[in-house]
Amino acid sequence: MSIISYYKKASVVLVLFIVIFLPGTSYARSIKDITSTELKEIVRKKGDKILAVTFWATWCKVCQEHLPELSTIYEKYRNKNVEIIGVALDDKAKEVKNFVEEKGIAFPVFRAEDREEMSYIYNIKKIPVVYYYKNGELKHTEEGYTEPKHIEEDLKSCLEGSTSPSKDAHSISK
Repeated sequence: MSIISYYKKASVVLVLFIVIFLPGTSYARSIKDITSTELKEIVRKKGDKILAVTFWATWCKVCQEHLPELSTIYEKYRNKNVEIIGVALDDKAKEVKNFVEEKGIAFPVFRAEDREEMSYIYNIKKIPVVYYYKNGELKHTEEGYTEPKHIEEDLKSCLEGSTSPSKDAHSISK
């Protein structure tokens, strides 16, 4: 067997190993800390894109259900001028990273570096909470669990420039 043939076979085996045994690594990423000032800059820079910012925590039972649903919506709308980012209000980045990897959260997730200041600036009283922005301007806010159908309606109304529908008409209390 020639040396070139050997390396071709070894390359194929390596690729197969990666594909078969490391499928979960697509979501593996570091969780970066973010300050309220950095978040304001992200909101400002998104321009005419709809940006949904959700504040959540790994210890929040409602958030544990809400984030995977948001991730599914993100996958559906990411090519339609919509972005979603998550800001975890947890103490430990490792817990956030483990949750994101375990649940396969596809959208960018950060950990609030200045939780108290961020909670004050964004008036966070209840989590999860989602803030919808367009052109850097707050368009709509949803606190607590929100049905995925209603989140999609909120995104569509922001895209169309219309008023968001009432959450009470569509959501189920959790």
